[in-house]
Amino acid sequence: KAVQMLTHDLPEAVNCFLNEFDQNGLQQALALYRKQQEIRAWLKASDYCAFVANGSILPREKGGDAPMQGAVPFLAPPEDTVEVAGVRGMAFRKGVTVITGGGYSGKSTLLDALCAGIYDHVAGDGRELVITDDSAMKISAEDGRSVRHVNLSPFIKWIPGGNPADFSTEHASGSTSQAANIIEAIGWGVRLLMIDEDKSATNFMIQDAVMKTLIEKEPITPFVERVRELYELHGVSTVLVIGGSSEYLQAADRIYMMQDYLIGQVTEQAKALQAGQWRAGGDSPAPGS
Repeated sequence: KAVQMLTHDLPEAVNCFLNEFDQNGLQQALALYRKQQEIRAWLKASDYCAFVANGSILPREKGGDAPMQGAVPFLAPPEDTVEVAGVRGMAFRKGVTVITGGGYSGKSTLLDALCAGIYDHVAGDGRELVITDDSAMKISAEDGRSVRHVNLSPFIKWIPGGNPADFSTEHASGSTSQAANIIEAIGWGVRLLMIDEDKSATNFMIQDAVMKTLIEKEPITPFVERVRELYELHGVSTVLVIGGSSEYLQAADRIYMMQDYLIGQVTEQAKALQAGQWRAGGDSPAPGS
């Protein structure tokens, strides 16, 4: 049986593989890989942290990872369109970027595609040329996770019966787990954080002026007060999906609006609306403005 396998079955299988091997497919796959690597090299040497090619199909089929049939192809806004390796698309600058929009507008879909962009995708995936800084990490609250010896003091001032500078627990809360995830990610060398408000602890993300006045003894420093500091002092960029609070608008370098899976830049308009609210309501500006 061993002789039969080695002298007949195995050579026959190899010959069959070689005869049916798709040389054109191999060359196309290699060409795609080289283009992906060229874009990654460009990102490392530029002021950008992510790139999404025009025509990319970002939505996924329900219950699977295949590109959604009939989905709206991605199209970069004119002011953010660049050409890299012969491909036109949208480049996301380093810094603080907010993606907003109504429900089911495609903002979380875009963030998910950017998260997946740390990996190369094969032809036909729809996200072949969605390329993200390979250190990027999606951050969320993980209520109940274990935390071991993490310095949470940048976000947590005090913890009853504990030390925020050396915090350990078997069951972290939503806010402490999200703070731990950020501190650990930065310690691992992450240069891009990606955060969706739907998967975050609200009290960790924001605290408006009324609640700050009402709650005098608050141990949590919300992320909105640290997001600019992370970039300016530590070079860590953030892409945030925000649909329910305007507190991040003044802290952001760029603000994009998703509508029916199409993206447009609304930075000046959003900041003007936020400034108008301060004048009307008398609230103090968000940190970093």
